[in-house]
Amino acid sequence: MYLKAAPTLTALSFATASFAMSNADANADKMLSMEEMKAAYPEISEDQFTLANANGDGALTEQELKDAVEAGVLPDLGG
Repeated sequence: MYLKAAPTLTALSFATASFAMSNADANADKMLSMEEMKAAYPEISEDQFTLANANGDGALTEQELKDAVEAGVLPDLGG
């Protein structure tokens, strides 16, 4: 039973990340800056953003969003 749920949760996390990206990416560069995240999701803290920004470049990719939601660093961002 748990093995079947894992792919579903991964797909849901990716869909959530895709929605968040399309909803918040104001300049359409396929990355989210802290400013874009705060504008779309004001409940996200700078600490959460920093933890989610795995490569430390100051912008979140769709993969970083997906990983952060799966890890519980970021909440489900709707989608």
